[in-house]
Parts: sequence; C-alpha cells; structure tokens
Amino acid sequence: MMDEQTSILSMANELLKEVIDPEIGINIVDLGLVYELSLSEHKEIKVTMTLTTPGCPMSNTITGTVTNLLGRHLPGYTVKVDLVWFPAWEPEMITEEGQRQLDGGFFGTKKPEKTGSIWDNLFT
Repeated sequence: MMDEQTSILSMANELLKEVIDPEIGINIVDLGLVYELSLSEHKEIKVTMTLTTPGCPMSNTITGTVTNLLGRHLPGYTVKVDLVWFPAWEPEMITEEGQRQLDGGFFGTKKPEKTGSIWDNLFT
C-alpha cells in the first residue's frame, strides 16, 4: 500500500500531465521539464522544473498553471515551483510517450543515413 507522501506525489505527477507547453503542445512531464517532485513535512509540494529555454515567454504562464492546478486539486498543501536551469533541458529528455505524441514532429526525427553515391542520394 502506498503511503500518503507517495500517493500525493503520484497524484501531483499525474496532475502535471495536464499542464501543456503551449509552444510544443506536449505536457511538461512527458516533455521532460519536471526534474523532481518532493513533499516536506510541512505539506509543501516542491516542483523542481525547467523550461525549454531560459528566455521562454511562457514561463510565468506555465509555472502559474503548475501552482494553481496543484493547489486546486490538493487542498491543504502549499505549492512551490523551483525553476532551475541546470541541467539544461534538451530534446533527448522527452519521454517515450512524449516522442509518440510528437511523432517526430516538432524537433524532427533523425533520418536514416543513406549509403551510395551522391547521385543515388539525390534521386531517392
């Protein structure tokens, strides 16, 4: 049986999947932006996360949505968002589910390397 802390953190993680990065269209969990969730003995849920870029114009919207969503669904807990820039986010941090949602879209997929002459590559 899950203890209360594990249960709350699991619930928080599922709730964060409702927060969509508006520029990419994938939730912040599957995008790999949420680095850590923790719960203090003072009932504070701490979300350690990053954004795709330090100058992200949606930073206040995303962090505000995280705070409001968790606060609304987990009454009795306070929420603190700790925005960090290290390690820096990279597309490789996207989960398999996120990759499936993107279907190679936003960041593209690595094309298989072609072999043969330059002429073969131009016409295939």
